[in-house]
Amino acid sequence: MKRILSITFLNFLVSGGLTLTIPLLLLERKVDIIEIGIVISILPLFFMMIRLILALAADLKGWNRFYFLMNWPSALISTIIYFVADSIPIFLVGKIAEAFKESSYWAVNRTAIFSLSPKREEKEATRNTAVSLFSTALGGAMAGFGMAYLGFSSTLSLLGSASALIGIPALLLWKAPNARALPSPKMRDLVNLRSKGRGFWSVSLIILFYSLARYPLITLLLPVFMSQQLGFDYTTIGIAYMVYNVIASIVTLGTLRFALGAKRVVIQSALSLIALIFLANSNGYFFLLLVMLAVTEGLGTGFFESIIARATKKKQSVSFDIGLLHVPMRFAEFSSVLYAGVVAQNFGYMPVFVFSGIFFTVFSALSFRFLKITKSSN
Repeated sequence: MKRILSITFLNFLVSGGLTLTIPLLLLERKVDIIEIGIVISILPLFFMMIRLILALAADLKGWNRFYFLMNWPSALISTIIYFVADSIPIFLVGKIAEAFKESSYWAVNRTAIFSLSPKREEKEATRNTAVSLFSTALGGAMAGFGMAYLGFSSTLSLLGSASALIGIPALLLWKAPNARALPSPKMRDLVNLRSKGRGFWSVSLIILFYSLARYPLITLLLPVFMSQQLGFDYTTIGIAYMVYNVIASIVTLGTLRFALGAKRVVIQSALSLIALIFLANSNGYFFLLLVMLAVTEGLGTGFFESIIARATKKKQSVSFDIGLLHVPMRFAEFSSVLYAGVVAQNFGYMPVFVFSGIFFTVFSALSFRFLKITKSSN
């Protein structure tokens, strides 16, 4: 698990840096928010297709080598492409390479955690997410300071160096024991969609709402809003992202022992709605609302990881099932970034912020209901 967490830390250090750097780099080059949304939307679309293929291979052959064969080189290649990119088409190619990076990580990561931590799947998956939030915070901070004091090229060079380091723990997992916790399934059993069950598809719908609530907000709206509407410099934007992810990570870890109950649903939904309703006109109290959003991110992570683990951890085809579970979510990410860019440019930020709060509330309520219904089978 230490090697898994090391890969998680480095992977999201890079992801956090790129999430902040790429939209601001495009904004610096006078690209409008709709075109930026198009570039960003490519990632989840390719992520979905690549992840299913890799997850299928992982279920048939084992998960342990994918970190080294796919995640490490694609992380390095994506940062190199962004370094040399001088047009929108090349940035799109960079997003496709980044999709390989993310899909190769997520295709096997939860499978590895479930395999290495039996009977602790939900808590270990949540702990892994907390590490990803913390490293995303550092990546965002590094990108913010880098863009402010070193420039975009040097920032991408630093992220490329971090990408190269992924190879060290990835290689150490090459011969990890218990690479498969279950016997190899047959191909027809893996792709039999009818066998997944109603609960499986319910979780797929639930996490779609989480994606609509968070993906356009984090990857597009917040960095552009801070730059264009609030006039923040790159250092301040980097600090804002660091604050957000550090608080989310602390809340995630700090609430591991607390029940995922109705009171928690009410608290995280109320905080999210209040913060997002007032965010568009925040100005002097922006950071207070950002902290509130970070708390809801940390509280919601427990629900997100628990419903995924509950729906997939006992299946023979864990990697493929988790990937399949996310297909509607990836379509939602693709379309939500496009609509968010169009709405924000033509009608302002208020509508998209409010919709994010509503979607998070729906996700919270449905997650609690699913966990309550399936409690007896856990």
